[in-house]
Amino acid sequence: MTLYGREAVLHELVPRMVGLHHTRNKTIRQEPRGEVPAVLLHGRHGGGRSAVLEELRSAYADRIPVAAVDCAGAADDDAAVSNTSPTAELLTELARGLSGHRPGYGRLRLPRLLTGLVAVSAWHRGELGEQACARERVAALLTDCGLEKDPDGARGWPADVLALIDGWGTDDLGPIAAASVHLFTDRYLGVRENRATRRWYRDVDGAPRTRADGVDALTTLSRAFHLGDDIRRRTESILVEALLEDLRAAYTGWRHLNAAPRPLALLDNVHTPAGRHLLDLLLARRVAADDRPDPLVVVATTLGAPRGERFGGATRWTFADVPELAGWSRPVRGSYGAGLVTLPLPPLDRDELLSMMRVGEERGVRQEVARAVHRFTGGSPLGCRIFYEALDAAQDPASVEPHELAGLRLTGENVTEQMLHALVPDAELSAYLVLMSVAQDTAAARALAGAYLTRDHQAGAVEAVRSHLRAEQWPQADRPFVADDFLRAVLVHELRRRPAGATDPPLSWPDLHELLRAHHEGRREPATARHHALAAGRPDEPVRWLADTFRDAPAARWLVDLWHIATAPHPPDPAWADACRSTASGERDGTFEGDSVQRSVNRLLHAVWFAADPLSVPDTHLAGRIGRELDFLSLKHPTGNSTLYDASQEWPAAIKDLRTPGSAVGGGAGGEEGRGHGIG
Repeated sequence: MTLYGREAVLHELVPRMVGLHHTRNKTIRQEPRGEVPAVLLHGRHGGGRSAVLEELRSAYADRIPVAAVDCAGAADDDAAVSNTSPTAELLTELARGLSGHRPGYGRLRLPRLLTGLVAVSAWHRGELGEQACARERVAALLTDCGLEKDPDGARGWPADVLALIDGWGTDDLGPIAAASVHLFTDRYLGVRENRATRRWYRDVDGAPRTRADGVDALTTLSRAFHLGDDIRRRTESILVEALLEDLRAAYTGWRHLNAAPRPLALLDNVHTPAGRHLLDLLLARRVAADDRPDPLVVVATTLGAPRGERFGGATRWTFADVPELAGWSRPVRGSYGAGLVTLPLPPLDRDELLSMMRVGEERGVRQEVARAVHRFTGGSPLGCRIFYEALDAAQDPASVEPHELAGLRLTGENVTEQMLHALVPDAELSAYLVLMSVAQDTAAARALAGAYLTRDHQAGAVEAVRSHLRAEQWPQADRPFVADDFLRAVLVHELRRRPAGATDPPLSWPDLHELLRAHHEGRREPATARHHALAAGRPDEPVRWLADTFRDAPAARWLVDLWHIATAPHPPDPAWADACRSTASGERDGTFEGDSVQRSVNRLLHAVWFAADPLSVPDTHLAGRIGRELDFLSLKHPTGNSTLYDASQEWPAAIKDLRTPGSAVGGGAGGEEGRGHGIG
């Protein structure tokens, strides 16, 4: 499907850097003309970072050299064999992608990089794990880079290497490294390539010093790689330089004269250790190259905004700055961070979502449904896409009501189940998060773990969740325990949806909230206790408490308590929305006959409860009801007339616009310390 809100990257920035239209085989002026910045796209979970890279890969993969690698999938740096590392694996993937055959473009040759990778792949005699690693890597390079047509023949690499060795002596690695280099350069490189590659490794800056030829330099390089740690990192830096030098050489001559489209490297998840290291090596080598730019267009993604010294000097753009690409130049000489352009991927706005949902078109959805999707997801491209696809697959999308959205299914799964799997792939962590999604703070999360997890999991579950949320850069706050509105909305619906008997002991929605109500009552947090009473489906208790505290509490604090209670998640009752609306309209006042304040509070609480739900789109009537009840109550409060009257004007407008009223979350008014939910 079309990616909405990303046109500046897909249709303008990358096509101009590459020099090729994103859909047509039409060359365009390459910008900038000299050094090309690396572009770092950043955003939150579900922000569409990977989707943008996949769209770019799909647009260009059959027309220019393109390599797409996911740095999150790189092997652990503590691998059991010494001839691999995350960087070596990622460079192997880059080589395989960039060297693929493209009709009308030919095939890039990367003799320096491939020779270096072959050298570091050498194995110690008798180490079968290292030998298997070498066989798999070299076979993949030979076949995907067009050097061998027969995959079985390529997998015979170890035997071919060993056949060249006359004697071993005491060195178990050097003879294999030297034989590997001889075999690869003599069999697969032309005479000039062979000579140039060996000479380059002999002379390249940073290589181990040797007076001998390039084969000895490559053998020394292989030994350094096997030693690991800092000396391996220096070797990896040389391999990155080999890639860049190969590309410089490939884009001289006819490619340079004809302004051939530049090659494209797509690096996903460079916030991971492997991705961070590869990007750092690339940027550092570009600094060292000074006035010898390479043609590689690098588009990388990272989770969260780039911060710290690593990004000092980076050019920080928004989509509005993309037209300035032609004038870009490195702002700080000698700083590798200055070779970056950072670009945030913001959430989709309401207009973009209206276009995605085809509001107003045949088989489009109603406008209020699109607004509910935006409210629930916060504009997350992931959430919006899943809702869109589920609605598109529905028999009659126009008949779907906002409160039915979370019950939609797609390819046999509930929509929130799909969202959760994408946001938190680890099954155990996601199960913990679902349980703790309604917790207000860490203590409440521990209370839930103690009641519903086995003894073996109780102690570590909460800390595991906290560590995960922190490491994955989810928003951090004292309250609620899961601070991100979109993630919490998904988790709460999953908790609502899962049958009670799925856990041992059974996880009943009312019992869970009763446990939390008692927990907060014991901590002298009465408003939070009533929040959970309402969630359990017992609204009379919070209505009476709000009515009883109305005259004695400062009006500003009472409003905060009202909002906090009303943000309680609703019970898993299909009739909840209709019952809530009818109570808000005054159809169910009988419980509180004889007390006008209680009746007003009952109507007000249900109206705000409905309005605060993440899938609600309050209409003018409901917003007006909230304003009228607050106006009525302003006449009943002994000291808070002006505060409540101001709220009667503020709250309807904010709620109609799906915003949290300022006076609902404190504004310096107090209430239980640190608490609060906003409109999602």
